[in-house]
Amino acid sequence: MKKLLFALFIAGGLCSCTDDADPTTGEIYGVVTVKETAEPMRATGVELFHQHQLLLKTVTYDDGHYEFKDLESGSYTLKVVAAGYANVLYDVEVQPGRTARADMQLQRLNTYLTVRTLNATDVSGNSAKLNGEFSEPSNYRASVVGFVYSTSPTPANGGQTITSAKNHSFSSVISGLQKGKYYYQAFAKNQIGTEYGEVLSFEINGMPSVTTLDATNVSTSTATLNGLIDYEGSPAYTERGFVYSAYYPNPSIDDPASATAKVVVSGKSKEFSANIADLTENTTYYVRAYAIGDEVVYGQTILFKATDFLPYIIIDNLAIQTVDLSSGTIHSAAESLCKQSRVGGFTDWRLPTIGELSLMHANKDIISGLSEGEYWSVTQGFSFSVYYTINFATGNTTTRSHNETYRVRAVRTIN
Repeated sequence: MKKLLFALFIAGGLCSCTDDADPTTGEIYGVVTVKETAEPMRATGVELFHQHQLLLKTVTYDDGHYEFKDLESGSYTLKVVAAGYANVLYDVEVQPGRTARADMQLQRLNTYLTVRTLNATDVSGNSAKLNGEFSEPSNYRASVVGFVYSTSPTPANGGQTITSAKNHSFSSVISGLQKGKYYYQAFAKNQIGTEYGEVLSFEINGMPSVTTLDATNVSTSTATLNGLIDYEGSPAYTERGFVYSAYYPNPSIDDPASATAKVVVSGKSKEFSANIADLTENTTYYVRAYAIGDEVVYGQTILFKATDFLPYIIIDNLAIQTVDLSSGTIHSAAESLCKQSRVGGFTDWRLPTIGELSLMHANKDIISGLSEGEYWSVTQGFSFSVYYTINFATGNTTTRSHNETYRVRAVRTIN
């Protein structure tokens, strides 16, 4: 038998067929593995040629094995082609009543890419943020980067794929996850093949996830507290509500009642609210939404002051909040923060257009709290992944990748 291109490992030779096999025909059986790691190649195409004509096709199973049955005796050629691996050809002789064993190893091609899988962050509820980084030489640029993830320890074999913006440091948020352990790998792909980073893991513990929204209807003695259940938990939460305090920056249900008030909110709606009274004028209050599953989980702490201060200003029929929602976040998170805002009791807060952002810059001296950094707009740039920003120090308009982080200020149209 002759070996073409890259070396193949042939384990065994010919073996007897089972008693009920056709004694006039033969079979071919083999396992396809990665040469460097001996890892089985699943769902890899194997082609069978006879007299230089394609006769049959099959794919490998999860354990990497393939087989061809009921073959006439004679000489055959096997061909394996897989992206990122050197092609393999192998000649095999089939004899009547026998099984020819042909185990083949595929050698990875050098992509010249270096990929690292980084630790997952923001793992809560049923979602997680995957992180990775890569480097590339100028003549072997990556065309796609992203992650593969699975409940299997080998996510590159059949796991789900999510792509990211092609930055050397990149991230993707995955959601809708079930309770359990997940494995993931960062990857980058160029014209030669795909390079993977190491396998890392994170665990979804089934705990509920809750967000504290802005307080609304704030006066000198009353306010409306607002929260959002991002994920009910598995099993679902049994209680939800708010804790607020004028003394503790991160109030909890375990604080003494003399220092922290607890408000339980009934129902199962995703958004929930509670009206509170007997506040002390000109006092700052700290608020956290909470939900109880196997343990108590809290949203982030927000604060408000019991005063008649209006938390937005109106310019040319545009209401502009007087406090940034974030000092720096990616574009999708910026849009989400604006949509979740309930300042003034309104539910239609949004990111400004580039024109509205220009209006804000022109009036920055009368709008409180504006930074000299860049602010996101909702206006898309020359592709789906870039958006316009304005630098409030210089007034310059720029397009930025959606995965970069910039400041967020919410607006709404006054009808």
